[in-house]
Amino acid sequence: MNELHAILDAWREADASGQDAVLATVMHVQGSAYRRPGARMLILPDGRRIGSISGGCLESDLAGKCWWMTESGEPTVRVYDTTSDDDAVWEFGLGCNGVVHVMLERTSAAASRQTLRFLSGWRESGGNAAMATAVRASEETGVHAGDRLFIGANGICGGNLRGSAWERELLFHARAAQRVGRNRLVHMGDVEAFVECLAPPMSLVIFGAGHDAVPVAAFAKQMGWHVTVADGRPAYAKASRFPGADRVVVMSSRDLLADLEIGPETAVVMMTHNYPQDARLLPLILPNRPWYLGLLGPKKRTTRLFDEIEEDLDAADVHAPVGLDIGADTPEGIAVSIVAEITAALAGRSGGMLRSRSGSIHPAADEVGRRSRLMEPVGELVACSIAR
Repeated sequence: MNELHAILDAWREADASGQDAVLATVMHVQGSAYRRPGARMLILPDGRRIGSISGGCLESDLAGKCWWMTESGEPTVRVYDTTSDDDAVWEFGLGCNGVVHVMLERTSAAASRQTLRFLSGWRESGGNAAMATAVRASEETGVHAGDRLFIGANGICGGNLRGSAWERELLFHARAAQRVGRNRLVHMGDVEAFVECLAPPMSLVIFGAGHDAVPVAAFAKQMGWHVTVADGRPAYAKASRFPGADRVVVMSSRDLLADLEIGPETAVVMMTHNYPQDARLLPLILPNRPWYLGLLGPKKRTTRLFDEIEEDLDAADVHAPVGLDIGADTPEGIAVSIVAEITAALAGRSGGMLRSRSGSIHPAADEVGRRSRLMEPVGELVACSIAR
């Protein structure tokens, strides 16, 4: 998520200054690849690259060729086949054993500006949205690579595929993609389109602003999450201690959850190191039903807490001790284990070693993760406006 925000910021800056740029987007992957569909990279005239579309093996080639490949102003799709034994494959250092389809488009084009407005509006609104992009179509359809349909929280709101014969079918596929929280490539006769889910960042509330909460907040922001840190001690709950956090709240002793938003879309980590305060916090947090609740400390401590407040620990599905079992014993290592466990829970994974996983390491199109259950389906076929 941080990557997309950085691309949007650079894209808007280039557009405001009248500079052209090239946006590269992974539209489809066959076999194995480091990045999945939806990965983006913005290539600026001065050679800077924001984001990535691979593990580093495709970026240089695209940066050197994207300008002449998009010289006509029309989007084009570049295909990299890393499955062969050709010398070119080894020259690029490709070793993913997959086929990667990358769309290249000039950001100065009118359609690209509309895409920028839509994505910027989605980011500002903080809601769920979807975007369908034509990747391939026969000449008879009148559809071209790069044609899009924009779907906001209230329904279809723009794009040059609006009003087309594929509008309703694309809306159907957008709903299906959001139900499982996965981007997908769809085939509609002579038209092939990439349907992308756009969800708000995952919300994490950390109770406790001690030294061990600092790396948790920092790593969570690196993941692109919305991070709130809350503590009753003004000396600890300072924005200067958590420069990346979105909010740092000094809790009121009268109302511990005042000015804090916790709900079914929130992950909560309790690391106050204060047993009496946790005993006060838990009865207030549990009715809000956060999708993830992790408590620092031994299981015995958590069991005692739940017994004391007369709540069923097993029914609450609490992660305690919080984090994955990676043998961490430093604040940074513990933070890695906590953020990793939340990531695994978000994806519906157990957090085991990849070498022990049978099948692909990437999710199947119909594999449901926690993220999908947090996303509301896109709206009905109604009109809405794109911010200009």
